[in-house]
Amino acid sequence: MVAASDSNEADNVTMSYGPCLLGSFNDTIARKRGSIVANAIGAARNTELLVADAASDVAELLPADHRDSHSLATTTTETRAIEPILQQQEPSVVVVERESRSGLVPPIRGSRAEQLATKTDVLTVDGRGEAASIASILVPVAGGRHSQLAVEAAEAIGAAYDAAVDLFHVIESDTEAKRERGHQILQTAAAGRGDFGGGDTWLYTADSISEAIIEQSAYYDLTVMGAPTVGPLERFVFGSTAEDVQQGADSPLVVAHAHSPE
Repeated sequence: MVAASDSNEADNVTMSYGPCLLGSFNDTIARKRGSIVANAIGAARNTELLVADAASDVAELLPADHRDSHSLATTTTETRAIEPILQQQEPSVVVVERESRSGLVPPIRGSRAEQLATKTDVLTVDGRGEAASIASILVPVAGGRHSQLAVEAAEAIGAAYDAAVDLFHVIESDTEAKRERGHQILQTAAAGRGDFGGGDTWLYTADSISEAIIEQSAYYDLTVMGAPTVGPLERFVFGSTAEDVQQGADSPLVVAHAHSPE
């Protein structure tokens, strides 16, 4: 298996990926969105698409003029349980429904997605809004492997839907050092755009990073962002921008958990 965060190969080396796995879903909208995301990143990685339960034709969710170039044939797995599939098929990315947070104290081992990310890249989707056509995607970036996977996923979805992908970084104080660091983060993120690369890159100043992302996400069809970079107990004590956005945004959100071996 090769996950997005596992390789430090040179840019001119062709990557080899394991299959993309679409998990089982309870919410209908989340399942449609998950199908869109899984098909898009599977097509971008040029790999097989596995589904953990009976699926409708994923290609029907794509624009008609992109179905030939971006749709993948699907293979239904023998089990809906993710762990056996991880062991047998070694997928390079898993797309699952994001679980709702219950209780005040987060699980000590982290969320389900964090646990799966010890084995492979993970993208979580929700059932907000409608799983309709996607014309614009916002990608808040903060640097690091989770943001790298978020950019990859957003670019894959953008290519499948011919959607604009805007890279977005928020600073809380307008100082020269903060601006320089922000531009560096955006430049690094933009370098991962690949061949598609449609959209803008912009630096934004606001009192609250999470509130700025929530506000701007309302103007986009989809927001794709990296998972929290600190553990569950640190998030409970100090908070997390990614979790604040997950709780506060009204628009659809994809969260990227890059492979982080234990």
